[in-house]
Amino acid sequence: MSTAFLTHGRLAAKNLQLDDLPLLVTPHPLNDLTPDEVRELARSAYPIVIEQLTGQGTLPKHTQVDFVHPAARQQGRGGAVAA
Repeated sequence: MSTAFLTHGRLAAKNLQLDDLPLLVTPHPLNDLTPDEVRELARSAYPIVIEQLTGQGTLPKHTQVDFVHPAARQQGRGGAVAA
């Protein structure tokens, strides 16, 4: 889910009695990403999704995707993007 909906996601998980559900958090907004940017985001998120689905033991309650929104890159914020 994107950062704008993290609180809502946590509340929804709590209502479903899944307080410790690991969530993957992406930058917000997503609607203005190009198809290539969506693929870049997906490549960054993929290892986290695999870990959350197959990991053993305790996982963090949420993990931020290592992806800087293109608008933030243009403004010189956010640093480098993971390959």
